[in-house]
Order: sequence, then C-alpha cells, then structure tokens
Amino acid sequence: MKALTITITLLSLLLFCSCNNVSSLKSTSDLPSETKKHKMFCAAIANLSTAPNYVVVNVKNLNTGEMKEFCTEAPFLIGAITRETGAKTYGLDCEKYKDLYFEFSNDSALWNISFGFYSKADLDAYAKTINISDIVKQIQSGTLTSKTFTGDGKEQILFAHLMFNNGVMGRSDCEAGNVVHLDYFDE
Repeated sequence: MKALTITITLLSLLLFCSCNNVSSLKSTSDLPSETKKHKMFCAAIANLSTAPNYVVVNVKNLNTGEMKEFCTEAPFLIGAITRETGAKTYGLDCEKYKDLYFEFSNDSALWNISFGFYSKADLDAYAKTINISDIVKQIQSGTLTSKTFTGDGKEQILFAHLMFNNGVMGRSDCEAGNVVHLDYFDE
C-alpha cells in the first residue's frame, strides 16, 4: 500500500509540473504572423534613437553554411550590412527584407551582430526558465514595462529574442545598456 501511495504521489507531481510548464508556452495560433514580425522589424529599423530596438532575423554564415534565427540590435544589423558590402548604410529599406533573411561572409559583419553569442539550445533552455505567456500578458496590460539584467548580456538577448517572437518590441536603454524596455506591438 505504501508503494502505491508513493507511486500516485509521484505521478501527481509529474502531472502538476508538466501542466505548469505547458502553461508557459504559447500556442502557434497565439504567435505573431510573419507579416506582424516584418512590421515589427520595419519599426525597429526606423528607430534611429540611442535606445535601439532588438530584431530577430534569419542569418546564414556563408563561410560555414550555418543558418539560424538570431536576435541583435537593429543598428548592429545595419552595421553588419555596411561591413559586408563596404557601402555606407545609414538606414535600411525594410521592404527588401520581407523574409527577414540575411547572408554574411565577412567575419567582421558576423562579429558585429554577435552571430556566435548563443545557440538555439541556449534559447530553448532559457525559454524553459520563464513563463513567456505570463510575461506577455503583463506587458500587454502595462504592468511590466522594462526588465533589468545582470551578467554578460546573454540572458538579455535571449529574453529579447523570445519577446520579439511573441509580439513584443524590446528596446535597449540608452543610458543603462542592461535594461530592456518592453512594448506590445499592435498592428
């Protein structure tokens, strides 16, 4: 009887923990459309302030063939294009990049966007540590407008990546680079 009680207790805990983790994930229907992500990208590129927005783009390293979805600050992406092409770029026609896809072979261009800073495994592991759905709801309601980070900046960029993919515009603070200001993007 004691073994049965322990087994039932463990199964109950497993079910409880599984349900809590599932609630932090958003369903595919809740995620922003590619059209909305493109509009967010365009808004970020148009922001020329000292508090730049983060963007999530698909980048291919032409030297290795590695391709990944990646987050960087919009001006760093523009800088990478400048480094890649050699042409001075003071802006970007976002309409030319509806698929949010970029290719770079120049090491300094890849370095400019910190291409090797994190992996998909890092992003997936971080996503399991936060309740994305609750955070987005707090941002939509206006109860969460910024988040402060410590450390090497990896958590901050992972957070900005997840937020962008959930319809939230993240903006770096112009005075304290470890703060991300958050706005839900309404089309």
